[in-house]
Amino acid sequence: MSVNGRVIRPAVADCGPFQLIFIAVKSYHLEEAVKLLEPCVGEQTFLMSLLNGIGSEDLLGRKFGHERVVPAMILGIDAQRNETGVRYTNKGVIHYGVNPESPSQNLEELDEWLSSSGLACSKSDDITRSLWQKFMINVGANQASALYGVTYKGLQKDPEVRKLMFAAMEEVVALSRLEKTGLTEKDIEHWDTVLETMDPDGKTSMAQDLAAGRTMEVDIFAETVVRLAAKHSLDVPVNRMLLEKLGG
Repeated sequence: MSVNGRVIRPAVADCGPFQLIFIAVKSYHLEEAVKLLEPCVGEQTFLMSLLNGIGSEDLLGRKFGHERVVPAMILGIDAQRNETGVRYTNKGVIHYGVNPESPSQNLEELDEWLSSSGLACSKSDDITRSLWQKFMINVGANQASALYGVTYKGLQKDPEVRKLMFAAMEEVVALSRLEKTGLTEKDIEHWDTVLETMDPDGKTSMAQDLAAGRTMEVDIFAETVVRLAAKHSLDVPVNRMLLEKLGG
């Protein structure tokens, strides 16, 4: 594969167990990845999921133990994928934190390794809130860009696209209040400042999937919003529409 035109040939090691495993697959490939990971996971292994959505950590925790799963996400990345590699302008930052399902989780050794790794990382005091921030962004930006078939420029400038993006995000904020995960309207405002730094010609991951004819992750965006909202009798018409349009 190539990264920004540079061919990368990663060394292939014997199959573990490893101390740290990054999981960066599409949501619909996670169960298959879990099967492949089984011989790679030992007593001292940490699993860091970088998947979109808010459900992968629970699946991994039920399989390998919540004490081994470090909730994480990337914010600010604008990678563009093709058949042979990726290109990016912004690397983004990995946000991670203690798993709320395992509050005594000790990440000191992991903290030290990440700080010396050269990776852009930030430890969150409330990783659940951070995951919901990314979830809100994906629900709004990914789905609006896919529905209208636009690049980041459309998300930055087109009034109709922006109206839909913000409306979908507002439903996530309303749901967050009921789920007690801490989002407010200020999180939407903050995203808009981050959005301005994105390459106008770049595309969200969902817009890339749509253009390439790949399966889109509507199940972990609009479908998840609709499912969780039903628990609270919360009306989420924008995400219901997005689920119907993009998930059909």
